Amino acid sequence: MKKFFKYLVAVQEISIVISICKLLESIMDKQEVKGVEYVFVFACVWCIGGGFAEKDNKDYRKDFSSWWKEKWKTIKFPTKGTVFDYYVDIENTKLEEWSKMQTKDIEKDIDTSKSISNYTVPTVDTISAQFLMKQFISVEHSPMLVGNAGCGKTQISKGLLFDLTTTTDQYIQ
Repeated sequence: MKKFFKYLVAVQEISIVISICKLLESIMDKQEVKGVEYVFVFACVWCIGGGFAEKDNKDYRKDFSSWWKEKWKTIKFPTKGTVFDYYVDIENTKLEEWSKMQTKDIEKDIDTSKSISNYTVPTVDTISAQFLMKQFISVEHSPMLVGNAGCGKTQISKGLLFDLTTTTDQYIQ
């Protein structure tokens, strides 16, 4: 796999394995999981392929998605989009688009006297990144966001920290 794909930041294989285990732990410790295969595939996709992005004019994330869909067929991803466009609906044991998790209507919460940088718009990318970061944080595994300059890493982190400190009692404000 190292021959065909390049990470933005070098990753040790043991780190990938640990991340897969931690993501599985974070999901399976909270509820009964019927479709363990789905959760395992989800964890593998994100922990192996999540660090890929566009580099040297090549979209390694898209290439990884195509490779995964072609190579692994036990859990079939929809043809629409990439493998990163889906999460596991545990209750119904199926893959769903991240957009189905988009429940917050930010429009009513916007205070126009504040800078737009104070808000994290719930897009498919911010929803998926924040979901994964919350999962890792819940098992005390530090997530690391990687991406090209300007892709939204800081804003996603700010939005997550705001959400964690205002919607739960677990985190000190």
